[in-house]
Amino acid sequence: MYEEERPLWAGKSGEYIAAGKTNLGELIVMLSFMLYCLRYVFDYSALLTRIDLLNAVLVGLNIALPLFKIIFLQSYSLLKFIITAIIALLIGYSSVIGVNNHFLTGFLIILAMQDVELCKLVRLGFRLKIASITIHLIIYLLMLVASPGEIHFVYRAGAGVARHYFLMGHANVFSAFLVWTCFEYIYLNYSKIRLLHMGVIWAINLTFYAFTVSNTALVVLAAITVLLALDKLGRGFFDKLLTVLTKYTYVILAIAFSFLAIIYTSLSPALRVAWHAIDHALTGRLWFGAYNYDTYGVTWLGRVLASPQVVFWQGVYFDRMVYLDNHYLANLLHFGIIHLIVTAFVFIFFGGKMENREKLIIIAFSLYAIMQNDVTNVVVCFALLIIGKYLYLDKSREEA
Repeated sequence: MYEEERPLWAGKSGEYIAAGKTNLGELIVMLSFMLYCLRYVFDYSALLTRIDLLNAVLVGLNIALPLFKIIFLQSYSLLKFIITAIIALLIGYSSVIGVNNHFLTGFLIILAMQDVELCKLVRLGFRLKIASITIHLIIYLLMLVASPGEIHFVYRAGAGVARHYFLMGHANVFSAFLVWTCFEYIYLNYSKIRLLHMGVIWAINLTFYAFTVSNTALVVLAAITVLLALDKLGRGFFDKLLTVLTKYTYVILAIAFSFLAIIYTSLSPALRVAWHAIDHALTGRLWFGAYNYDTYGVTWLGRVLASPQVVFWQGVYFDRMVYLDNHYLANLLHFGIIHLIVTAFVFIFFGGKMENREKLIIIAFSLYAIMQNDVTNVVVCFALLIIGKYLYLDKSREEA
């Protein structure tokens, strides 16, 4: 029977997992994840004032707690330890240079998931998101009745449509929280999901779409609904399709969007018309990517992007986009290609081992990444936590 080398200081917490009990390491990871959720709430919520000292303490705990478990409560084979350490150093360096501690925090939680039950983390995230959405909605409705003049809106550039954000930073943030809470529900109750459940989920998302006008959530929800129906009706027939999509959707999209951003200045006028049609559908995300590539080029390990507030490029004046809101382009041009490589590798390597409900979540992650970069934040989107489940899966468990 296969067994990884275990250092003298490592406990046998895996025995607690087998017995359905909670171990010390699991409690540490759960606490770290809960504090991470709290930190993110302070970042986006219009109800709370961000306190720099408190944020620094939370960041420190989010790094220290998983590191303690990784160093003292986990075991590794020598090869896995070396590979993990190298990747961790690269990600850590990239996160500091690119000023992206959310990815680093999530990465450390994933590394600390040895002998941690994934469903417990997902259930915790589900409950915390439900609580956050409910509190913000109640206060927002009270403000709407008592002092409507204090209600502010966000607007999509060039469209002039008022979008409600329900005191959660941005309409897209609220929409992402809502739809990924629904995905958590689907994941936790996958065997029980029926047409009625999906009808309720669609009714909720359509209702709030009328206020947020956030298209991404509905498009991704539609794709996952179709795949879920095929999986339920096919009774295993679509397993291979789901596996292929899980493994390769991310890397295909990463290559496609990188290619589209890179080739713009080389296109003929006729091809630029088609390019701009795609960019229009993506509400300008390609344009900002092409501008940043032409100005700064790609980055392997991250950098800080700095440009004038108003940019003149390719004969057009426009406000610069501080935050590249496409996960693939953001990593190509800002946070570092290393993120794309690591994520693509783990999806390809572990995709075939996953359950179908997990495959659907990875596919949703890859699709959502087209229009949002927050997918790497495990508070918003739990997809990357699935990797933590398989990272330490030994041969004995695979055979069980």
